[in-house]
Amino acid sequence: MWQLYFFILPIGLGLITLVASLIGLFAYLMSEDPATRRPAFNWFRRLIVVAFILLSIGLFMTFGYFWGTSE
Repeated sequence: MWQLYFFILPIGLGLITLVASLIGLFAYLMSEDPATRRPAFNWFRRLIVVAFILLSIGLFMTFGYFWGTSE
C-alpha cells in the first residue's frame, strides 16, 4: 500500500508544475515589456513540458498499480 503513495507523488508534483506554468503564461500575456515577456514564455514552455511528463509518469504508475500489472 505504501508504494501507492509514491506512485501518486508525480501526479501531485505535475499538478503543481502545471499551475506554475500557467502563472508563467499569465505573466507572458500581461507583460508589455519585451525583457519580461520572453523569459516568462520560456518558463511557461519549460514547465508545461515537465508537468506533462510528471503527469504521464504518475498516471502510468498509478493505473498500473490498480490494474494489477505492478507487483
